[in-house]
Parts: sequence; C-alpha cells; structure tokens
Amino acid sequence: MSILASVILGKPSLAPADDTRAPQQGTNGHKYLAPTITLAHDDSDKIEFQRGNNEAASSQPSRFYLPMVLDSVNEVNYKINVPNFASLPPLRLSSKYISDLIRVDSMTPGDLYGPNNLSKSTGLDNYYFDKSAGLGDFSRFEKVSQLDLPDRFFEEYNMTKVSTRMGLFSEINRSWIAVDNKLVLWNYQLPQSSFNQSSQFLTIDQIRHSVITVALVKPKKGVFVEDVNHLLLISTAMDIFIYVVKYDAASNNLEIFNPNLSVSTQGLIVNKFIMNEETNDIYFTGEGDGVNVWRLDYHKNVSFLKNKCDKVCLTKSALSSVLPIGKIPGFDLFTHETDYKSTEKKDQGKNTVIPESITQLEVDSGRQLLYTLSNRSVIRVYKLQPNQELFAQHSVLTPHEMFKTLTQLIPDSSNIKAFLKFRIISISRVTSQESSNVQLIATTNYGARILLKLGYSSSLPSFASSTIRNTTSLKLSVVCMKFPPANDEPKVNSELDNYARIKQYVAIMVTNQQNSGLLKNTKFAKILSPGVFLAVQKTTGSDKLFIASVNYGFLKHNNKLVEDAEFLSFGSAKKDSESAPVYVHDIIQLTPSMNATNTPNGYANIQAAQYTKKPLQFAVLTNYGISIYQYRTSDKILSSLNDQVVENFIEENGYEETCSSLLYLACSYGVHRADELMKSKAQLLFSHAGNNARLIENSSVSAQLHHVPIQPLEQQPMAEQVILSDRFYGTCLLISRLLKDLWNEKVFTALPHIKLHPSGEIEVSSVKEDNLILKDLTVNKAQTEFFVGSIVVLIEFFNENSNKIPGLDAPTYSADPSKFDNEICSRTEHIAFTSLIRSLNSMKEAFSFLMVLIEETQSHQNNFNEVFKYLSLTNQLNLLKLRFKDLLLPTAEVKNLIKDLLSSIINKNILKGGSIDLIASSLQGRCGSFCSTNDVYIFKAIENLTRAKSIGNRDVELKLKCLNNAVSLFEEASDSLTFENIENSVDIMLSLDFSTGAVEFLLKLASRLYNFPSARSNGMSSTNENNPHDIKKHMEENSRKRTKLYDLIFKILVKLDTKALQINELNNQYLINEFSEVRDLTYDTCFSSSDKAFHYEFYRWFISRGCSERLLTVETPFILPFLEELSNNDLALTELLWLYHARRQSYEQAATILFSLAISEFPLNLEKRIEYLSRANGFCNCTCPPSIRQKMIQLAALIQEIFDVANVQLDLVNTIKQDKRIKGENKDSAITALSCKIQNASELFNGYADPLGYYEICFKIFCISDYKNPDDILKRWELYFESTFHEFLASKKKSQPLYSILSDSISNVGRKVSCNDSVFPVRKLMKLMCKFIFNAIEEIGQDQTPPAGVVVETFLKSGISFETLYAVIKSSITQNSNELTEPYHLFIEKLQSKEMVYLIQHWYKNDQNMMSSIPKESILTMTEYSVEKDPLERWVKTQNSFI
Repeated sequence: MSILASVILGKPSLAPADDTRAPQQGTNGHKYLAPTITLAHDDSDKIEFQRGNNEAASSQPSRFYLPMVLDSVNEVNYKINVPNFASLPPLRLSSKYISDLIRVDSMTPGDLYGPNNLSKSTGLDNYYFDKSAGLGDFSRFEKVSQLDLPDRFFEEYNMTKVSTRMGLFSEINRSWIAVDNKLVLWNYQLPQSSFNQSSQFLTIDQIRHSVITVALVKPKKGVFVEDVNHLLLISTAMDIFIYVVKYDAASNNLEIFNPNLSVSTQGLIVNKFIMNEETNDIYFTGEGDGVNVWRLDYHKNVSFLKNKCDKVCLTKSALSSVLPIGKIPGFDLFTHETDYKSTEKKDQGKNTVIPESITQLEVDSGRQLLYTLSNRSVIRVYKLQPNQELFAQHSVLTPHEMFKTLTQLIPDSSNIKAFLKFRIISISRVTSQESSNVQLIATTNYGARILLKLGYSSSLPSFASSTIRNTTSLKLSVVCMKFPPANDEPKVNSELDNYARIKQYVAIMVTNQQNSGLLKNTKFAKILSPGVFLAVQKTTGSDKLFIASVNYGFLKHNNKLVEDAEFLSFGSAKKDSESAPVYVHDIIQLTPSMNATNTPNGYANIQAAQYTKKPLQFAVLTNYGISIYQYRTSDKILSSLNDQVVENFIEENGYEETCSSLLYLACSYGVHRADELMKSKAQLLFSHAGNNARLIENSSVSAQLHHVPIQPLEQQPMAEQVILSDRFYGTCLLISRLLKDLWNEKVFTALPHIKLHPSGEIEVSSVKEDNLILKDLTVNKAQTEFFVGSIVVLIEFFNENSNKIPGLDAPTYSADPSKFDNEICSRTEHIAFTSLIRSLNSMKEAFSFLMVLIEETQSHQNNFNEVFKYLSLTNQLNLLKLRFKDLLLPTAEVKNLIKDLLSSIINKNILKGGSIDLIASSLQGRCGSFCSTNDVYIFKAIENLTRAKSIGNRDVELKLKCLNNAVSLFEEASDSLTFENIENSVDIMLSLDFSTGAVEFLLKLASRLYNFPSARSNGMSSTNENNPHDIKKHMEENSRKRTKLYDLIFKILVKLDTKALQINELNNQYLINEFSEVRDLTYDTCFSSSDKAFHYEFYRWFISRGCSERLLTVETPFILPFLEELSNNDLALTELLWLYHARRQSYEQAATILFSLAISEFPLNLEKRIEYLSRANGFCNCTCPPSIRQKMIQLAALIQEIFDVANVQLDLVNTIKQDKRIKGENKDSAITALSCKIQNASELFNGYADPLGYYEICFKIFCISDYKNPDDILKRWELYFESTFHEFLASKKKSQPLYSILSDSISNVGRKVSCNDSVFPVRKLMKLMCKFIFNAIEEIGQDQTPPAGVVVETFLKSGISFETLYAVIKSSITQNSNELTEPYHLFIEKLQSKEMVYLIQHWYKNDQNMMSSIPKESILTMTEYSVEKDPLERWVKTQNSFI
C-alpha cells in the first residue's frame, strides 16, 4: 500500500494493480499467494575458516595442573574467512560474519555427555579444585541473596506434635512449612515486618490429618478456568487434596481456593509427587505401597464410571489385586518385576527386613519416561503414554548390574572404597535437548556420578503371546562413572623426566579420586542443566554444599571437559545461628537453564547465552533460611581486571572470547559504573588484547618483492590472505551473541486463521474480508529497548575510542615496500571494522523503527490492524517472510518494504489529524535510513495533496498552489519515489482536474532518469558503482522506469479522451469548450517535450490506439526521425512515412519508400506490392524540382521494370490457380511462393512458365526482358501452336474451327507483345498459322477452310499495321513460291492471294490518302492477287512515290 492511498478520492484503501484484493477468488485464479521479496541466504553457505597462523594449542594452565599432554586438545576456531571479502558491500560483509559466528556458537561444544567428553583414556576426571583456597576469582557461583526464615516458622515448629516438613515453591515465590495438619506459606519476596503479617503468610489449617508432603503442579488445560495457573497438592495419611492456585507474577499476589477435590489414599502414605510437563499428568508413590506408581486423575465432569478425582495404579493390573498372580510361575510380567526378581535375592542382605519403597521420582517429558529410585538403589524406568492404564514398557537396573558393568570399565574396582557401602541417593534426568548419549545420572553416597544410557531390548518370557514378545522394552545401562575430586594433590618424584612425572601424577590422581572421601555421606544431589553438579554432604556439624560445574570456556576453546569444583558457604545472617548446625532441606533451580541451543551440539555454550538469558540461579533451603546463588558470567570473572586473572582467562578461553568479554565489560562500566579508572583499564585491555591483523604464512608481499618484478598490487588478492585481529572477531562474537536468539527468527507473526505453508505461501481462501495477514511482532517493547540500548552503548564506545583501537582509525599509506604487509593488514582491518560500525548503526535504526511500530500498536490489537490495513496482501506477506537479520541489515528491497510500513503509520496519523512535520521529524530522528530527507519531502507533499483535496473547487487558486507545491516536493524526492507513490499521486491530481500539471510532473521525473549514476550510500549496494557493468545495469533500470512513467502519461491521455466523449454526449457547449481546452493543453504539453524517447513512445502509443493518421499532422523535430529510424522493421510505420512525405509533396522520397516497400521482406501479398509500384510510378510522374528530375526518371524506369515483372508474376499466379493439371498441394505451394515477394523474370520463366507450358506468359517474359534469341522464341511459338492444335484435335466438341481459335490466341498474345518484333515475328507466325490451318483441313475436312481475311484480321487485331502486313505477305508470295509443293503449295498460294486481296481492299477502305490516290474500281474489282497486277505496286511505279 502506498503512502498516498488514503488521500485518493473515494479510495480509502488502494492496492497495486497486480495485488490480490479479493482473496476469495485468488490471484489470477490461483489458490496460493506467494511472497515476492528476495532475501539473502548467508546461513546456507559453507563456513570457511582462516588457514595458517592459528594460535598454538593452549599451553599448561597456570591456575591448576592438568596433565592434558597425554590427551589431544582440539582448539575451536572463530576466525571466519569470508570469500570475496573486498567485493562484498559493508552490510552484507557484516551479515556474513555474524551469521557464521552464530552458527559456530550453535555447533560448539558438542554433546556435553558425548563419547569425546566421557572417554577417559587415563581414567582421570579433570577438575579445577583446591580444597583450602577455593577457586578465587574463577568461582563459578556467588551468593546474591540470603533470606532468613521468619519467626513464624520457628513458632510453628515449636508447636509440632507429629511431624514437620519444609519446602520452597519458586514458581509462586513462596516457602512453606507443614506442621502436623497445618500448612503455612511465606512470601519471601516481602520484607519481614510486623506491619505486613497478613500479606506475608497464608495458612491452610482445614486439613484433618497430618501433612506428609506438599507439591505444586500445573493444571491440565480445559479443566479449570484460565486464571488458575497452579494446583496445590497436599498429601495426608488418608487423602490427597487438590487446591486451586491463582498467582499473579506481576503483583506477587496469591489466592488459593478449595474446589473439594480429593481422593482416598488410605494405607499408601503418599510422600512423592511429580508432574509430566508435557501432559501435566500427576504421578505419585507411597511409602506404604512398595514400588508401585500411581497416577492422579481429576476431571471436569463426573460420570457413573468415573469420579471427579481418582487414582490409577500403573504398575499392577486390576486382575493382580484379586488373584495371586505373582505366585504363579511365568506370570510375573504383569507386575513388571520380571527382571528384578531374578537378581533380588543376590542383593538382599541386611536390608531384607526393610521393605522396598520409592525415594525419588523423575520424569523426562521430552522422551516421555518416568524414573523411580528405591531405597535399595534400584532404578526403574517406565514408558509414559496418554491415558494408559498400565505401564507397557519398563526396565529395572539393580546395584548388582551396575557393579557388573563398572567392574569392566574401571580396573581394580574391588579396591575402591566408594563401592564398599554403595548406595544411590539421587537420580537426575538428562533431557534429549542436552544429550543424546546419556539419559540419566545417578549419584552415590560418596558423591560419584554414574551416567546411564537408555536402550531397548525384547527379553520377555517365551510363553507370552507373540504381540507381547514383539514389544520392545526399555533397558538402562551404565556408560561411565565420574569420581569426585581427590582431597590432596599427589606428590611426584621431581627427578623423573616430564613424561614420566605426568604419568606418575595421573596414576596417583586416578587412585586418589577413586578412593576419595571428599563427598562421603552425601545426603542428596541435584544436577542443573547444563552440567552443574550440586551435592549436599552430611557431616557431624552443618551440611556442606559441593558444586562442580563444567568450565564451558575451556570446553569450547579446547574441546576438553574440565570441571570447576568448590564448596560453597551458606548459612543464616543471624548471629545466634553461627554456632548452630545448618541443614540443607532442598535445592531449587530459580531461573531457566542457560543453554544456548535446543540440541546437544552447542547446548552447553553458556558463554553464547550469557547476554540474552538470566544468569542461572538456584536457592538452597536450610533450617535457617534461603540462600540464593547466581552463576558468574565472564564479565563477572574479569571484573577485577587483575593481570593474572586476565592471563588465566585467555589461557582457558582464547583471545576472541577474552576480547568479547572485555568489550562487554568496558561498555558496562560506561553505563552502570562510575569507576573511570576501571573503565579506562578495560578499554585499554580490549584495545591491546590478542593478535593484530596479520597475513597468512608465506603470503608476505614484502618478501615477494625481493624475488619477482614489481607488479600492481591489484593483481594480488591480499584481502583474502589477511587474518583479522582478535579484537574484530571478539566484537563480532559479542554482537552475534546479543542477537543470536532472534537473528534467524521471523519479525512478524500471522493471524491464527491464516494457513501458512513452509514455503512461505498462504492459502488465499484463509484471508478474511479485512485483507489482513499480520497479527503482531515477535518481540515486545522491553526486548526492543534492550537491543536498542545495547547497540547504542557499543556505537558510543567505538566512537569514543576510534583513535585508540587499531583498525578503527583510517590506515596510513606508505611507499616503502617493507611496510606493505602492515599496510595491507591495516586496510583490511579498517574495512572489516567500518562495515561492523555501519552495521551497528543500521541495527540501531531498525530496532528504533520497531520501537515506533510498537508505540503505535501497543495499546490494542485494533491499532495494529489500523496500521497494516494500508498494506497490500503481497507486502504483508513479504513482511511475514522477513527475518530479523534481513531487517537489521536490510537490502534496498527490504528498505522499500519498511518504508511502505512507515507510510502506513503516517497514513494512520494523517487520518487522525496528526502533523506531518512532527511525525516525519520524529521518524527521521529515530530511524533515518528508513525515513530519509526525501521521505520527509514525500510526507509534506502528501500533506499538500490532502489539503488540495479538502479545498476542492471552493478556492481554485489555493488548490493549484497546493498541487504545485506537492509537485515541487515530489520532484525534490524523485530518487526515493516508488512507482506506486507516483501512480497514486497522479490519481489524486487527476481527481482534482490537474492533468496538465500531472503530465509535466511525470515528464520531469522521466528527464531526471537520464542522469549519470552517482555513488550512493546504500549499505547493500556495490562498493564500486562506477564500473561499466553497474553503469549499464543502472541505465537499463532507468530505461524501464521511464517506460513506466510514459505509460502513466498515456493513461492520463486515455482518461482525458474518455471523459471528452462523455462530455460531448451532454451537448453542453460550455463544458465541451472548457474541457477541450484542458485536453488540448495537456496534449500540447506532451508535444512540446524535448525528450526524444518520450516522443518515440508517444508516437507508438498513437499507432497502438489506431490513430496513426494523427502522426501525419504532427509537426515536431522528432516525428520524421522516428518514422525513418523505426520504419525499417515496421510496415505500419513505413506506410506512415510515405504518407508523411506525400502530404508534404516530397514525391521523390514517397516514391522511393513505396518502391522499397514493393521489394521489401515484409509479409505483403503480390497485389499490395503492385499497388505500391503503381503509386510510386504515379509519384514519379508528378512535378518535381529540376534538380531531382533526372533522378526521378531513373527511378521511374526502375519502378516500371519491376512493375512489368510483377504483373507477369500475377498473371502466372492466376494461370496456376486455373490450371487443373496441378494437384492441390503443389498448386498451393506454387501459389504461396509466387504470391509474396516479387521474383526476377528468369526465375518465373525457368521455374514456372516454361516447364508448365504457359507460353503466353513466356512471350510476356521475353518481351519485358527484351530477349533477342529468335530460335528460343520461335521454338516456344511452335510449341504454342502445337499445343493449341492438339487441344483442338483432342476436344470432342469442336464448336469453333481451328482458324478461329488460332486467330483469337494469336491476337490475344499479339496485343501484349506485338510491340517487340523479336518476340512477335509476323512473317514466321503467319507461316505457322497457315501451316496448322492446312493441317486441320487435312485432318478434319474442308469445313476448316478459313474465309478470306482471317489471317489479316488476326494480325491487325494483334496491333500490326497495314503496311507491315502488306510487306510481309508480298514478300512471302515472292520469296516462298518456289518452296511450296503440292498440295500445300496450292493452298498457300490461294490463301495468300485471298488474304492479300482482303488486305488491300480493307486497307483502302481505312486509308483516306489511298482512297484519294488510287481509283476505287481498281481496288474493289480485285478477285485475285498477283505481283504484276498489284494496284499499289503499279501506282508506286507510275507516280514514283509510295503512299
């Protein structure tokens, strides 16, 4: 939708002509609508890394001794290589770096529990651990809050009669204590005070029996109202009660209601609850029910077979509760204890008197598995399925099986102290997102972690049914075992060599770890994802909290798993509790995991997620309070900026990671802290940390210059040979991590009813009448503000330190060959950093634009619809395809799309009466690249158009002023105007009767497109636009734009013509004259244009509309060149051209053009060509200046020659059409060949006339070609006579005698060719005629005897004069009398005599001179002729003169 759409009269919503505005019918009848925008796909390219000059593998860390020499260490590379570095535009270059670094971060490190990280070739688990000193600055967790339990809890505890339980619900920010049958919830977020007792505590005391346990779960959908977001489960010795919880996180307000939902659990002693996060199903176990697992069901409705709240046992069938199936051999499979029973006796010892019960439940909702841990260290796993009544798949892993596997994995396992009193005290799931190799981790009472893998087997009793036997069952197996750190460092013999010392160290350390008592008597343990191990150790005094977390930086940088281990201090802030023991009741994770991806690869890359996710927090609930610990991110570790800390950080994390963290730290000092000294130090460390830009090995230019002749540097692809600095990669790394969560995400979401296909197409039928596709943005205001703030801080940092950071300042140039290396590196670094700074500015403006959009639409969904209703469906679909990477670093196409969206915001505000200046200035200040100065001109032009529209005809002068102002403003912004803008503005002008101004506006825009392309500041354009290819492309694009503008002018003229016809029908002369003046003025504006290309298109438009005659009256400098240049290949224009010359009495040019038309290659028929020749001949006979008369005569002769040939060819065509001898196909092909182009006489004769026996046409060809060979000519005459004679003989009905037929044939030919004596030899023809008449008499009879005068009349009709005939016959009588024989002699003699008599008498009657000279009697009385008695001869002799 254009920004001008809203101001078009009668069109509140206008779309492009090719857009779909009637979605029910589809686009051109199609079912789907596809986006038209083309986006970059950097993520599909293969990542390339720089080769050579890589940093060496990390040396021995200085913090702790790690014997990694025995193991291979593979360094992760962040040094991205971008192909075509020097030719890529700045924004595209930055996009490639950021995209590739995001992909690298998403792939590293690999699976945290993968084989590479778990394989221990030396048997050693690597730790950073110092029992006495701790980790110091590298401590991974710090206490951020300490909350003491309120006095109310201690008061309740002192009143205990039966039991007391404690716990923490982080989801609702409440801690709880259950004392006997009373449950008290404490809001630990509120400060403790006597004034807010009612707000701090919520008590539930309507419970009849003592509370055993309490749990908080999510409700199932559709059972309760939407406001209910939690369920509170309270278990007593007799029942389970379900309470409804309504919690508002914003206000921290909690409401609990009793819906009277409960189920009897008498005898079960339910003490464990757990929820399946995928389905919200609740599972529980009871201390009094052994190892059975139950499901708690609650429903919305009550039926006869189903209670509102019920329980289902999933580990034993209903049949087993009636029959003693467990006692029947072979039927143990129904109780799911088959695998366990066979080994139970082996594991029973002193514990046989203790009944087995469940101590922990764990659900893996991703894999739909339920794990249970019993007090006998038996782990069971069950497969969860919807609405199941009994577990179908299960597995049991006993301690005996664990020992059996561990014995194979660990040498000398019999000597390990941890196995002597082996007991599993906790299990922790590992999600499928975190690992595909390990599914469960079990922790022993000595703090060792057993990693378990889940497989499948099908070992069921042989007598079971085939269906049951084929069902695969789950199977847990041990992968490996991780031991806690050793208490002491081993003592190594210093006299040994390095390798031997390392080997001795490893051997002692492995033994110490396997026999470590560091975590002996571990009470319970938890594992927080990813890879944070927490163990609570029971001692004679207070409990101890041990934590071991993966050193993610070391793992990612060196691909080696090392854990940072330490004991955390905790306790109460109260002084009186310092000497009292502190016991840990629970550990609860407060914030989501800091995983970087949702796949095992990259999942543990916490450094990639540290800027966009909250630091990992967990709470430790003790008998005195709540201690909250938080993960220390890289900037926290480096915050001291101690030199040793920085050096150690570099060793463990690499230069790129260090530079990224230092940059973040330097920027955070500038925003959050006032310590200028620390800020300056952080800036200094960033500016000088890591390696500078350098060349790849063996690519030094200065080295090459000593061995080869000096060559132009442009021949060396030096940019690709430069490894950029660690600062640059660190900066890219920080930016990529800030944006990684949304970089490849869509910017907009679709409405729920829109049917969107993966290819990006939508079903047109799913679009409603409002023509809306978009629903909302995928980011909220807080997120956008965070990104804007972060990017602004980075930009300010680089602006302030541009002269201090190598690569930011402009490089220097030197003529010294020895400095070429540094110069090339500096230039490449400067290009890279400059592109990054430009990208940051582009991102700032893109997020600022999103802020504008959010502010316009945040109040209500209708506001969002009001903005997007101005956009066409295609543009909405293009926006839906847009990803953040496309918006943040936009191409020209994306910028135009966003400008359309900004235009919609403008339209919305215009309709509400907003000020254009205020809105445009605000947009330009916040997102100038999307709202440039030209855009402001456009907005002001819109304002003038709107004003002109509102004024109408009330004040014509003011309306014209507004329209002229709008045109001027549009002309100022011509470079930014889209065709849709122009089209809509023209529609407005036409609606206001401003057609002449609209045409002038379009002509001016078209003339601006002839300018030479200048360097533009578009970030995605080519870095060098003045190369020939780009100039050619630019000019071609401008040519297409001009053509569209010309078409728009012609549409205006069509509208004017249509309106003129409508006005003429009104018969209102005043209106007719007024509009005719406007129309004529508009046409005059077009004709007065100096744009040659426009005139050419203008004239073509006339021709296309069937008004080509109008061009004959056009008097412009361009009409004749137009006709001359374009007539070569255009028949219509060629015809116009000769007419144009004829009207201006340029007959010579007209005749020349007509002649060229007649012999041209145009698809003309023969008749049309003859017509052209005839007209040309006529023009040649017209009056012409003396200077060209000779030229006209020559042209006329040439035309006449071709004209004669064309007429003969036409006769040939007509003859072939009437020739019945020729079959249809041959006739058609011959006619087709002869009906088009004029052929030469030789082709006509040899190809058609002579072979087909068309002798009359042959004689014409002889005549027009002035052929002189008498033998060839006579031969054709003989053939002609023979053909006629044979046709006569063959005819059954001889209606005419032969002499009559011959007479007609000869006279018909003679009239056309008798002018040529060679072609029409009278004496020979007369002889032939007499011969065939005699033959006819001989063949048929005397009725073929001709009357007197037949021969003479034949030749007289042929155009032969009396004198010629007289001389020919007389000569024949005198010369050929001796040649004749009987009877032919007598016939000829008699015939000639009769014909001579007839000739003389007939001549006498037609010649007045003869009649006056010769007596009448001597002529009329002649009956026979003889030379001696020839009256004419006698008269000549007596008078001595010829008549």
